[in-house]
Amino acid sequence: MKKFTLSILTLLFLSLATYAQTAPTITSTPVTTATEDSPYSYTATATDPDVEDILTWSTSTLPGWLTFDAGTQELSGTPANADVGDHPITISVFDGTFTVDQDFTITVSNTNDPPIFTSTPVTTATEDSPYSYTATATDPDVGDVLTWSTSTLPGWLSFNAISHILSGTPANADVGDH
Repeated sequence: MKKFTLSILTLLFLSLATYAQTAPTITSTPVTTATEDSPYSYTATATDPDVEDILTWSTSTLPGWLTFDAGTQELSGTPANADVGDHPITISVFDGTFTVDQDFTITVSNTNDPPIFTSTPVTTATEDSPYSYTATATDPDVGDVLTWSTSTLPGWLSFNAISHILSGTPANADVGDH
């Protein structure tokens, strides 16, 4: 009986000695740039010399604007203005024995967004009474400086580009829509 047990252990040892588990290799190159308000996509791929191994994909580090589909290995999303900058990413593949990580950084570049008026214009004026409206606006792009101007004004109105005040006093001849 001991001889038989020794033979099975010997076969098991020889079997394990000839089969060395090999780690998978990520073969895709990540897309490391993205543009605000534009779709981003990267599909990870890997190979494993151990053809019987089933590869399992995951992520451990993702910004909120990205999602990862482990079935298709697709990383996708659309960054917003608040996402401009660098985002560290980690995608992992596991073959049942070894885990291999792909670490990279996606740099999201800015697109110029239009400014947004935050004030509501005064749309009525009374003959022979002073009219005044102070315009306010913001720009979602940090660091952008707003430049104020008007394209057309009736003769009784003036605009101060520094204070953003539209003002004037309409006369009887100015009654109507402007």
